[in-house]
Amino acid sequence: MSTVVVPEAPVERRLPAPLWWSVLSGLLLLVVFAGYTVWAGIWTSTGIYLEDFKSYVATGQAVRAGAPLYEPGVSHLPTIGGTFKYTPFAAGVFVALTLVPKLLLPMLALLVNLFSLLAVVWISLGQQGYARDHGRVAATAALTALALPLQPVLMNFTAGQVNLVLLVLVLADLTGRNRWWTGVGVGVAAGIKLIPGIFVIYLLATRRFRAAAVAVGAFAVTALAGFVALPGDSKAFWAANLADPSRITGDSDAMSPENQSIRGALARLLGIADVPGPIWIPVAGVVALAALWIAVRAHREGRELLAVSVIGATMVLVTPWTWTHYWVWFIPFFAMAAGGALRSRTWWPAAILTLTYLLTFAWKVGAGRSNVPLVGLVILPENYPTAAQALAHTLYVLLALALLALAAARPAWLNPSKEDFIPTT
Repeated sequence: MSTVVVPEAPVERRLPAPLWWSVLSGLLLLVVFAGYTVWAGIWTSTGIYLEDFKSYVATGQAVRAGAPLYEPGVSHLPTIGGTFKYTPFAAGVFVALTLVPKLLLPMLALLVNLFSLLAVVWISLGQQGYARDHGRVAATAALTALALPLQPVLMNFTAGQVNLVLLVLVLADLTGRNRWWTGVGVGVAAGIKLIPGIFVIYLLATRRFRAAAVAVGAFAVTALAGFVALPGDSKAFWAANLADPSRITGDSDAMSPENQSIRGALARLLGIADVPGPIWIPVAGVVALAALWIAVRAHREGRELLAVSVIGATMVLVTPWTWTHYWVWFIPFFAMAAGGALRSRTWWPAAILTLTYLLTFAWKVGAGRSNVPLVGLVILPENYPTAAQALAHTLYVLLALALLALAAARPAWLNPSKEDFIPTT
């Protein structure tokens, strides 16, 4: 009869680290990065590169000038409706961008996103039990290179969005060691974009009450800082209907393929532009409860990366409006699936991973405004068959639901716990 031997130190897996692989992975990252600079040049020539990042800079300038941020028809920011979409605290953070020389701003946006992407992959590999060695460095470079051309990731780079930064804040906060400050990352992320507040529910469900209190406290500090620095704007922001998607998009039409949420999928399926809450909220609620159960079970089994990733995917699914670039939460799943395929003794996991990768790759499907490329099957234009459009326009929602099902059925394959590494004799 075999007995379980508990080692004094955690058992760690080691990734292959031959010299040729380390060199090849580094070269792959450099080649992809060089390719991105060409891509960025196409967008720069049209004047719409880093549009969202430019709006952050403009918001910082508006704060310094004392201009209003949230008044329709009065605020004149380069955003939909001319108003700022994030919290007053976020507006205060963006003031720092106005202190950076203008010529360096594009490089800053690029490097922040690149290092955030590298950090997400590095953390994801570590949470699968891989040691901090050359093999993990090489794998991080290779997976980062492969992740950058994924449509949600590429559009974060192209627009200069903050989603990768928020992902790192939450992932590093909740997958690291439990310390007295655990929860601060969640609170700060929610203080910038609100929706990461869902992780407080996850912390409560896993009975980490101190971390939940820290997260709420950190969020409260960001809100208080906003009221101290920008009292008028803070009153306008918090008095608004924050759940109204038209605040973000300018109208209540949920049918755009850019809306990759449950609400958007139901709007397109039912043909109802402004799908009412009594239809989509119960569906989103059922998915959220199922996902919370999956996450709590994963947490109890020591699979924290999987648990946090499940909640992150759920967060994006249940929001009223989900831009495709919100789906950077696919990256931890991508890293987990890559690790699972490497550990597997059969070919089908690698085949499914490859197919999924190809479905989310930034394929050119048409031309958009200013003749810039439209990329990603998820926004397939109208000149394609209706059936293909219907499937493509719900692609990320279907993929996320499939990942939740996989997390429920094969959690050890995605995120092995420390106990999975313990040998038997």
